[in-house]
Amino acid sequence: MANGPTTPAKDVVGTKAALDKFTRRILAVPHSEIKAALEAEKAAKRTSKYYPWCRVSRPKS
Repeated sequence: MANGPTTPAKDVVGTKAALDKFTRRILAVPHSEIKAALEAEKAAKRTSKYYPWCRVSRPKS
């Protein structure tokens, strides 16, 4: 078969190593750091003037 599927076995070692490295980098980040970043992003979105349809009450200046 000239147009048959190629075997992925050629790159399995490199792909698995890259996936393992990526997974270790993700799991090395503490949960508190991720949560803090998400909370900061939520707070920025709540107070942003770019979201006029947001129903969160804004403090009066």
